[in-house]
Amino acid sequence: KMNIDTDTQWSYWEGIKNFESKYHDYLQTQIGNPEGPDKPNKKYYDPRECMRSAETTTVDRLEQSFGDLRCQKILGLGEMGEATNVLESSVFGPRKGGLPV
Repeated sequence: KMNIDTDTQWSYWEGIKNFESKYHDYLQTQIGNPEGPDKPNKKYYDPRECMRSAETTTVDRLEQSFGDLRCQKILGLGEMGEATNVLESSVFGPRKGGLPV
């Protein structure tokens, strides 16, 4: 028996928990961190960053579930190609303000 709902809730929380653990010292104040007393922390406490971490761990857990259920690559669609509906970093430059994923 598998409860995917509970597993995805936990994986979402686990992403936030891991983000907080990794950047704990950067999440205590707006300014000042291990890199220096005048260093800003905005990119760390921006809620989009911990949500991105939560989403990444959830996707990983879903992929594991799909593998466990043997429901990957069964639609006969062939191999997944490179996404074409995304902004090219060579045209627009790197994502601004984000932490490395």
